[in-house]
Amino acid sequence: MRDGIITGDVRTIAPTATESAVLRTLAYHQVFGHPLAAGEVWDALDSAGISFEATVAALTALVGRGIVETRPGLDRYWIAGLNAGTDLPARRMAANSRAADHLPRAQAIGRRLMRFPFIDAVAISGSLSKGVLAEDGDYDFFVVTRTGRLWIARSLMMVYARCLPSREWLCTNYVVDRSALVFARQDLFTATELATLVPVGGHHILAEMQQANGWAADHRPNMTLLPAVDGPPRSPLRRLGEALFAGPAGNLADRALLALTRLHLRRRIPDARAIEANGSLVLDRHVFKGHTTEWKYRTLQLHQAGLDAVEARIGAPIDRRTDPDHVLFASAYFYRFDPKQWQTGQPYPPLGTLYAAAVAREAGFAVSLFDAGLALSEYDLLTRLEVDRPAVVVIHEDGFNYLTKMCLTRMREAALRMAGLARAFGARVAVASSDATDNAALYLDAGADAVIRGESEATLREVLEAWRAERPLDGIAGVTHRPRTGNSEPVIEPPRRVTRDLDELPDPAWDLVDLAPYREIWMGRHGRFSLNLATTRGCPYSCNWCAKPIYGNRYNSRSPERVVDEIARLIRSAGVDHFWITDDIFGLKPGWVQRFDELIKAQGLRFRYTIQSRADLLLRDGTTLDALASSGLETAWIGAESGSQTILDAMDKGITRGQIDRVVPALRARGIRSALFLQFGYLGETREDIGRTIAMVEELLPDQIGISVSYPLPGTVFHDRVRAALGPKTNWTDSDDLDLMFPGTYSPEYYRQLHRYLHHRYGTARARAVLQGRLAEPRRGGRLRGLGGLARNLPRMVIDGIRLRRLERPRTDAPSAPHPAEEGGT
Repeated sequence: MRDGIITGDVRTIAPTATESAVLRTLAYHQVFGHPLAAGEVWDALDSAGISFEATVAALTALVGRGIVETRPGLDRYWIAGLNAGTDLPARRMAANSRAADHLPRAQAIGRRLMRFPFIDAVAISGSLSKGVLAEDGDYDFFVVTRTGRLWIARSLMMVYARCLPSREWLCTNYVVDRSALVFARQDLFTATELATLVPVGGHHILAEMQQANGWAADHRPNMTLLPAVDGPPRSPLRRLGEALFAGPAGNLADRALLALTRLHLRRRIPDARAIEANGSLVLDRHVFKGHTTEWKYRTLQLHQAGLDAVEARIGAPIDRRTDPDHVLFASAYFYRFDPKQWQTGQPYPPLGTLYAAAVAREAGFAVSLFDAGLALSEYDLLTRLEVDRPAVVVIHEDGFNYLTKMCLTRMREAALRMAGLARAFGARVAVASSDATDNAALYLDAGADAVIRGESEATLREVLEAWRAERPLDGIAGVTHRPRTGNSEPVIEPPRRVTRDLDELPDPAWDLVDLAPYREIWMGRHGRFSLNLATTRGCPYSCNWCAKPIYGNRYNSRSPERVVDEIARLIRSAGVDHFWITDDIFGLKPGWVQRFDELIKAQGLRFRYTIQSRADLLLRDGTTLDALASSGLETAWIGAESGSQTILDAMDKGITRGQIDRVVPALRARGIRSALFLQFGYLGETREDIGRTIAMVEELLPDQIGISVSYPLPGTVFHDRVRAALGPKTNWTDSDDLDLMFPGTYSPEYYRQLHRYLHHRYGTARARAVLQGRLAEPRRGGRLRGLGGLARNLPRMVIDGIRLRRLERPRTDAPSAPHPAEEGGT
């Protein structure tokens, strides 16, 4: 292990650079069960400048230390202890013999393919190209076609494959046209496949492709040029086909065949679109890649696992060809994976990740960012892994974003997959998020080496410094870890206190984010550009459904001076005109808001902002509301939750219905928009309680409402109350899921319908109020817009109301709400 010396017959000596290169090579090929000859080891080395003699010397030294095995008189080497119970030399010789028997047939089939229209180059790939073939192996071919004619050529190959005695004799899982000779992915697996192609025809094109992918030499520096072969002459069939489909008819036919293939594969493969997203399946005009599994990345992960096992035996690290001072930070909230949020068009950069990156940079690390916010999929991370080769990947979620606190399963899947991809490239992985804090073992099993619980910055700094110095993580507060080279249970270190002086932290690393696409979305959808900002951490209140896995119940604040300076910089550098202040509770510290207002005026800043707060806090004194209005507050989101005092008390909200009723007009009188968070489905909620919430919305007519259903978050009193009644589903898939995951008063579909009904009833009530003069007319459209709102919402409200009444059947299995006395006066 990295953390200590394992007893046994292996001497604990750190491998030299050459020995590490040899071990990396052997471990990669041992994934396939292939021991290598000394010449094969040298040929496959991933490091330049190592002679064949040095390679042999390293093999001899490793054999002498019991790390590598061989047999007298047998020029084959493999890592001791891997593939236990398998006679690797015998397996390799049998596979070599089968390959020798089958290679002539494969070459003959490849030469026939060269006679087909528009096929310009053919090479044998896969295991057969490496001189081995399993008993159930097939013949893999890599094919290059004329530009724009890939799908015509592939369709002809599919017809030919059906005429062969075995479909296993012709697998064309990778076909490109001549405009796509540069591979999108640049990793060891792809470089190895490129280096081991066996040309059948079109040598000059294959050589051009090899030269165009010069990056592969970094993984296979001893790679030799592909041997030249003579292709067959052009056949009459080929000349005829190319003449028939040379012009517009060929373009039309090729596009049609692509469309038909897409339709067929997407029907035949249930997860085809997801597989396309990860790049295993590619269906476009210029590339067909027909893999339906993530075998490449599984291979790379197994390669790293083999090196882990070696480290466990020798008690010393093996160089993974990563940059020891480079840390790649990756967020894991993908707006595209959340249809509701993507449609809303209000994306924000991963603020928590930027804070952590700034801390790592301050500690002397080179940092880069994979911003998942606007990315297409988690596989976009691969580009950064290939370019940066980081020693550490930190998957860091934004503790300031309520969507990440909900631990949506689609985002969890993405984070777990990213951890596996990072491990496949040899990086250590640390994860910091609400979900990982609550489910550390899940992330460790997926490939993470450490989970940072709670607030991340101080813990992360210590973890990074320990890894850079190859020290164990033992004793670092706030971390749960499982040594990479061990199979022991997770080690849970003591918790860490939260940071009290937030001004000690550096400003977020805004320079790492490409803000241009964020600005484009905001300006196109809303006519302004908004960024997120945090002034505090934590919340001292005790609503019993609200989890606080990151910052806890403490409340700590940045100084207004630091906040206003950051705002000024972002306005100047990024052209921001609105800020979403992400604090759970904004401006709780007495006098903070007033000083904030003074500093804004002193610097002559003009911007609008949105906050979250509480009704009782906003009503604390008139000067707070006046200062908020004066400083540019546009919208205040208030956790109203319910119009029923009974439910508010059951939630331990600590506010009254009367305070909610007073705060909305108080905000409106100062030109501040009010927005109410509402929650349905809490334990014990009745039809009468729901009616009181609807009545409150119609009476107050806030400027916005946000409706959810009660969500049991781990670590809360509410979760403890319903835990026994929870089903197998414990997290929403995305933010529009709205599934009541425990037996409520009514069915989950009732609450989904209630969500739609109240939105349309609210829209109808506001439109009526505008037409009656009780609310100011909208700035755009005036009364005409009010009429449009009425026409749009009233019919839907009526229909939704009918559907809601049909679903209004109380359940009999709902858990009852406990009396406060049952829980010690909670």
